[in-house]
Amino acid sequence: MSTATNWQAGFHPVTPRTNCPHLHDNISPNWAEVTVDVSKPCTECNDASENWRCLRCQGVYCSRYINGHAAEHHKNTSHPISISFSDLSIWCYDCDDYITSRLLKPITTAFYVSKFGEMPPNSNDIEIASEEDTTGSGEGPSNSAGESGPSKSD
Repeated sequence: MSTATNWQAGFHPVTPRTNCPHLHDNISPNWAEVTVDVSKPCTECNDASENWRCLRCQGVYCSRYINGHAAEHHKNTSHPISISFSDLSIWCYDCDDYITSRLLKPITTAFYVSKFGEMPPNSNDIEIASEEDTTGSGEGPSNSAGESGPSKSD
């Protein structure tokens, strides 16, 4: 599919933010003690089609395009950071942006292994920008209502 076709279909490139100020205080130090299961359903509605895991409390909630329980969880708890079971992207609700960091690599690797049953290809070759890099645009994909945030097309 050409780039023009991707843009027309609602897809667009995303540059994750590399300097999320919420990261250090919102990743549970015992996140690895909770079994990583990318097929786990939303704890609120039991939907298993498009879920996110809160990296602070480890709760599993559906995306805004299902029943919006992940966004509702953030609103009710102020837990800002979640990982997508669909594409393993990480979203910070407070930054309103996708984020990346070396600190997240063990988490994304564990989720990759859970989803695909093997280590990520060339995981040693992946270069992550420095923590001071501010290239994140703050503009995640928008839904039809113009809201940014995680979407089904990601």
